[in-house]
Amino acid sequence: MKSKILYIFLTIALLSSCDKLLDEKPKATATLGALDPTTLDQTIIGVYEPLTRSRGRLWESTAGLGLELMSEYADGGSSQVNWSNYNNIMNLPNNFAQSWTTLYEAIGRANSLIDNLNRNTTLSDAVKMKAYGEAYFIRGYCYYFAVRVWGKVPLRLSPIVNANDVGLALSPVNVIYDSVIKDMKFAETALPNTTGSPGRATAGAAKTALADIYLTLGQFQNARDKAKEVLDNKTTYGYDLEPSLATVYSPTLATNKEDVFSLKFSQIVDKGAFMASYWADSKAKLAGYSVSGNKFGGIISIAPLIKGWDDNDLRKKFSLYDKYVINGVVTAAEVEKDIYDLRMGKYKDPDAPIDTGNGNDFYLYRFADVLLIFAEADNKVNGPTAAAYDAINQVRRRAYGLPTNTPNAIADLPGGLSQTAFDDMVFRERGYEFIGECKRWFDMVRTNRVAQTINGVNSVIKFPNRKPVPTKTVFGLPDVELQNNPLAN
Repeated sequence: MKSKILYIFLTIALLSSCDKLLDEKPKATATLGALDPTTLDQTIIGVYEPLTRSRGRLWESTAGLGLELMSEYADGGSSQVNWSNYNNIMNLPNNFAQSWTTLYEAIGRANSLIDNLNRNTTLSDAVKMKAYGEAYFIRGYCYYFAVRVWGKVPLRLSPIVNANDVGLALSPVNVIYDSVIKDMKFAETALPNTTGSPGRATAGAAKTALADIYLTLGQFQNARDKAKEVLDNKTTYGYDLEPSLATVYSPTLATNKEDVFSLKFSQIVDKGAFMASYWADSKAKLAGYSVSGNKFGGIISIAPLIKGWDDNDLRKKFSLYDKYVINGVVTAAEVEKDIYDLRMGKYKDPDAPIDTGNGNDFYLYRFADVLLIFAEADNKVNGPTAAAYDAINQVRRRAYGLPTNTPNAIADLPGGLSQTAFDDMVFRERGYEFIGECKRWFDMVRTNRVAQTINGVNSVIKFPNRKPVPTKTVFGLPDVELQNNPLAN
């Protein structure tokens, strides 16, 4: 069974005071107790905990399912249509409210830890530096996620110590990104190169996050250079492509060499992920996909990206299916006619004890991210160089089951592509490589391809109104923030 990070909530000491009963001034302050190396490590684990919380349909489920259904090739079917037809982003922001709460809980815990480390005089500088690095990494990534989903948000960089001090105006997008980059730059210098505890941030993870952030901002030279730092030092960080997709998405392995940073889940009740169950149907257990199936949407085979996917690409067979074998009989998978006709099977764990116990980790970054970020950014800066070709071709060779460092005409992109054509190929490759990993919607937005990709689908499906082009690309703030933060309106 995959090793499990123990989830330990921050120890909060609530202090209150009052004068006279009738003159009481409502006040609540929160502080951490004194830290020693043991309690510090427990506290750091508590900072990660909101990101890997299984029960509550939060990070990996609401975000992972919802944003994936916003990809042009996915449809939420009868139960999740408000994600896939963009009604949530247009009109129903509260459907993302739980993720908002979870993000700010992680941010608040990171802020409390940073504040405590600032005041601590007993821990060694080396111990404190690593702890700072993890806190800044988590806070930085949470704000990076938030700014892409909601745009302007309250930028809280210190603990809320008084219940009356929750009011904070929204920060401009560029200010939030500046803070995210500052946090990640600190993290890349403070974190270790490797970790013996899978699921903990490292210097390589911070550098990869920076490369991704720069790519989103269109700072292609910075993105290229930061990705190249990781590529040039992959041995130091222990990174490489795994030959087998089954290894990458194993529900039982603690980690693998492709794992740059992932949210860790285990085959333990309420300590696992939902993704395998969300995408599977009612025959999930017998079909070998999950202990149970929710049938929360599927994939549209006539969507241009999917229709153009080479059947010889191993990722296609690994990720998509319309039939399975049960007791030796080929059986059609359950789909919704004229809505979607493929199920998504990237996450598989038929041995999980319960749907909240699927052991599949949820990747935020893999080594494939580094290669494809470099390929895209290098092409943007220099055109389709040999290095850019090599980076994307490594990913493609693995997809065809070939040695990743040996040129092969079957897998490699054709030479002589223009800069624009190469960029289109990287966008396509990211669609194949990261299907099911909550990246496609962000890629559509940052490359200004939302209308193009969605129109490509609604022009061929039976019911075009199931995939209308949304008129905005960020969600409204949920009521939980608007009602508690008077300055957020």
